[in-house]
Amino acid sequence: MKVPLTGIVALAFADASIVALALPAIYARFDTTIVGVSWVLTGYAIAVTVAALAVLAGRRWLRPVPLTMTGLGLFAAGSTWCGLSGSLAELLVSRVAQGIGAAALLAGALELLCAELGGERGRALWSGAATAGLAVGPALGGVLTQAFDWRVIFLAQVPVALVVLALLAVRRPRAAVEAEPDKPVDRRAIWATTGYVTLFAGLVGALFLGVLLLVEIWRYSPVVAALVVMALPAGTVLAGRLTAGAGPALRVVAGTVGLSAGLLGLAFLPAVSAAWAAVALFLCGAGSGVVARALSSAALPSVRAGGAVVAAKHAGLVLGLVVIAPLLAGSLTDSSRDAVVTGTGVLLDARMPVDDKLRLALSVRDTFNSASRGSVPDLAAAVGQTDRSAAATAVVEEVERRLTAVLTRAFRPAFAAAAGLAILTVLAAFAVRGRPRGYARARATPFAAIAALVLLGPVVLGAEAAAGARDYGRFAETDPCAAPADPYPGDGVDALVQRVAYGALHGAACDLGMSRERFLLALTGQPGFVDDVEWDPVKVEKAVRAGIDRALDDVEERGDAPALTITLVREAVRRMPLEEILKLVGLR
Repeated sequence: MKVPLTGIVALAFADASIVALALPAIYARFDTTIVGVSWVLTGYAIAVTVAALAVLAGRRWLRPVPLTMTGLGLFAAGSTWCGLSGSLAELLVSRVAQGIGAAALLAGALELLCAELGGERGRALWSGAATAGLAVGPALGGVLTQAFDWRVIFLAQVPVALVVLALLAVRRPRAAVEAEPDKPVDRRAIWATTGYVTLFAGLVGALFLGVLLLVEIWRYSPVVAALVVMALPAGTVLAGRLTAGAGPALRVVAGTVGLSAGLLGLAFLPAVSAAWAAVALFLCGAGSGVVARALSSAALPSVRAGGAVVAAKHAGLVLGLVVIAPLLAGSLTDSSRDAVVTGTGVLLDARMPVDDKLRLALSVRDTFNSASRGSVPDLAAAVGQTDRSAAATAVVEEVERRLTAVLTRAFRPAFAAAAGLAILTVLAAFAVRGRPRGYARARATPFAAIAALVLLGPVVLGAEAAAGARDYGRFAETDPCAAPADPYPGDGVDALVQRVAYGALHGAACDLGMSRERFLLALTGQPGFVDDVEWDPVKVEKAVRAGIDRALDDVEERGDAPALTITLVREAVRRMPLEEILKLVGLR
């Protein structure tokens, strides 16, 4: 039963992360929020945590085979319900049912593995399957989401659980290891178990935030995102093996530094680049894998301590999500406004005929407004609806590039918070002080791997800084008071019209103490762009009319139009209501 039990342990732990790459699809399907969709992960983790503690409390009266079989049945039923859910609320309830089943089968499977393989080997295999499952989960979920649908992620687990359930019913493995009594819980076990809480709180930042960044902001397909995320389990497996002979306390410290550095690497990405993201995720995986392996023996002093470890790991997932999800939601809300301002600036600076510019601006605005909240829309559709000229295409590409940069930068506070949680894991080094077996025989390789892990973090962060991470996603709004005398150089009627319009825009925005981008967006009726100034309609109209007068004066001084024409335009504007002026220039 070693293989099926190990597989179901990996699957149950994978369920804490397997849905990560499907979150964008669920986010769009149920039209929810960042915090709302995060509860698909949080609800499962809370259910596992609470149920694992309940199993731990009643462990003396629970037999492992019936406990595992009951857990498998409930896990299969919950998975079926998840796959058939018709609303977010129903999905969350079914995830709770799935989590309760997972807690039962995980606790029972640990004792069954120890009964079959011996205490130490069984605990090591169970712990390794748990780490591998959590790390590989997102990639597997991404492949299933793109190949089929997010619901298949849950439905595909049902036959796996039922097969293992049938095998247990037929073979009835030995129930317990009678020769291995429970060891009393000591300070080392408490420190190690607490270390799992902060470790997984940081790790969920890499998984949850990383997936949303790749799919929602960078618009990678689930399969491509899965390939990038695979760097994390690759780091977990490689670093865990290479550092196995080093002292456990040293591994906890080095792994914590590696995980925190990887999260900071994700926070300060200098460009939209799968390579940069994969390196940072590899560092996260390497650090978490080293720590998890080092904590395993201290946190699992006996078979029955498995419930506490299951609860600790999933409590860490809950802690991480509770901290980072609201932080990301707030940051994305603020940055979405900045992204609109950024795109407006690009459109204002574009060298295009005024009619084409207005049509393109309206298409971009509508496309952005119709996109999922906190995501980068497909602006190529805006070009298709208006003009496929090279100029329009170049403008849209630049707008999209700026939007992506601004929203990528919005992830920095959440990634930094995850790194702050992860660094607390270093305290667990107190739990694992001592010399491991085989230390004297295997000294060079593990210490070289530890040194590489510790040094890789500063190297990655330094390289990102050199590549421009500090200013990536930062956009300076145009100061209208410092605008040039000729805001739109060029010949012809179109250039003259834009020169007058820009001159009026700069003048009015300067009088009101706003940037030209925010003033223009406020004029179009977009909410949320006048928070820092008093928006008095009378004062605004006065500023607009004064700006038009100054712009016409500049045109007259330069001799760009006959004096009679300027006089007629001035008089027409003076008689025209502000709403009519805004309609005339396409702002209403």
